Amino acid sequence: MALLKKYNEEDFRNKVRSSNHAIHEKYDSLPSDEYYDSVTGNVKTFSTPEQNINTRIGVAQAGNIEIDGEGLIDYNISNKGTQDRRNLFPITEQDSTSGLLNITPDLIKFQIEVINPTNPNIGDILAFRAYLDSLSDDYTGGYNSYKYNGRAEKFYTYNEFDRNISFNFKIAAQTLQEMKPIYQKLNYLVAQTAPEYSTNGRMRGKFSRLTIGDWISNVPGFFENVGLSWNKNYPWEIDLNDDTDQVPHVLDVSCKFKPIHDFAPQNSKDTPFILPNS
Repeated sequence: MALLKKYNEEDFRNKVRSSNHAIHEKYDSLPSDEYYDSVTGNVKTFSTPEQNINTRIGVAQAGNIEIDGEGLIDYNISNKGTQDRRNLFPITEQDSTSGLLNITPDLIKFQIEVINPTNPNIGDILAFRAYLDSLSDDYTGGYNSYKYNGRAEKFYTYNEFDRNISFNFKIAAQTLQEMKPIYQKLNYLVAQTAPEYSTNGRMRGKFSRLTIGDWISNVPGFFENVGLSWNKNYPWEIDLNDDTDQVPHVLDVSCKFKPIHDFAPQNSKDTPFILPNS
């Protein structure tokens, strides 16, 4: 990324505020150990001064980029506070028998674990920031129909159950350093629609575990479709310094996931379809 001229030393947030945005102005004026509760309308204090969205879940503070004396920004310089720690988290192998990885958390739990077909206890973790756009969880019950002589209506017996999960999210890199790990994870995600070949040359699919909050908690299954979409409003990396790839900073990702439950789907108040511990 090239050097950009900083046109104004004033905080950019002050330039986009208007007089009718009293709530936001109130929020911006708060000290670092306080926050605005949008539910109650009150100002509250964090239990510790260090407890905020940046330190707690690793969200980048884009306004903290250091400016040199000439008012230039060098995007090749790694500014630690400006990077999203979850975006930086690489594809990492996890062995469930030795405990869970210490992954940078998010406001909503969102990750994909690609299961090793030869050892299901081992999986590759893809941790994306939960920029979720939509989530659809569809349940279908299939019935066989029968007709009896002398009766106009149909009669039915239960035949099959099916479930389909669809979700859309965004990937968004705010710094140069986030681009490579994000696209490595994205590349591995789209690869889940392709087969793997065993040592004897046999083709086989790979299964994954999907987590989206506690609604979909470590649910096994496979990806039927992964779609990538670019919007003309999203910036594109032009790579003037020839030190990265020419790819968008932001992309829309759509996924269709077929669950394969590790419990027997049945009509019961205790069946954990959408609650892991129901």
